[in-house]
Amino acid sequence: MTKREESVPDQVLGNGDGDHIEVLQSRADRPVVRVGHRVRHPRQSSSESVHALLAFLRKSGFSEAPQPGALTQEIDEVEFIEGTGGDDACLMVADVEAVAAVGRLLRRYHDTVARWRPAVEPRWFDGRRGVGDGRTELVCHGDVGPWNLVWRDDRIVGLIDWEHATVASPRTDVAYALHYLAPFRDRSYWYGVLGMSHKPRRRHRMSVFAEAYGIPVDEALVSDVLAAQQAGVELMRRLAEQGDPRRSQLVADGELEREMRAVAWAWDRRHKFTPREPGPN
Repeated sequence: MTKREESVPDQVLGNGDGDHIEVLQSRADRPVVRVGHRVRHPRQSSSESVHALLAFLRKSGFSEAPQPGALTQEIDEVEFIEGTGGDDACLMVADVEAVAAVGRLLRRYHDTVARWRPAVEPRWFDGRRGVGDGRTELVCHGDVGPWNLVWRDDRIVGLIDWEHATVASPRTDVAYALHYLAPFRDRSYWYGVLGMSHKPRRRHRMSVFAEAYGIPVDEALVSDVLAAQQAGVELMRRLAEQGDPRRSQLVADGELEREMRAVAWAWDRRHKFTPREPGPN
């Protein structure tokens, strides 16, 4: 057994039923393993609601959502989607065609989930309930970062890790995605994480995403992204104070301070994202 496997509870590792077992994430609060064609992690308070959401999406033709699998008192399983994901997927969004693809995917998801009317009221990770009215609020993915996309042959085939799904304005997902796609971050991110060799044309990338999604690029959109960044910081701080293991560890690791610096960086440079006024004719 490897060191990573030793850190994963036996009920999550299981016996694999003869399938190859690979530890995808050895995080203490949420270890994730691949068992053959399944991804398994400990059951969470929102697992039943997430499974209901995924089942609806697949039935509705949104094939990028993983097919839900086994759900017991201890474990939560979903389909493993083959392709390029995780850190390697971050390298896939450097060009504007990929940015547009994410915008189209997110719009299709929102249009699909807006029709969801489950018989049992869902409960999400943050304690929120329901599905919203399908217009001003709906079930957002909550973590539409490039690391949660799966690509195959330059096409998005998966949107994964639904643990942060909750009821919110659809602009929340849009703002979160733009935070990391424009990006509203400094060189250490666009060069070190996205692998971009030249400074991104942030306004242009925002426009490409917005056009693909079907919304205008304006001051309100820039404000939404900045607000989403600040909300992420406040959520991390609040959940850590409430004893949430993951957020407590992030704070201990300095992640809260890093995100606060990112918020300050974006606010100081919002002019880089604000659409320019058209010049005189």
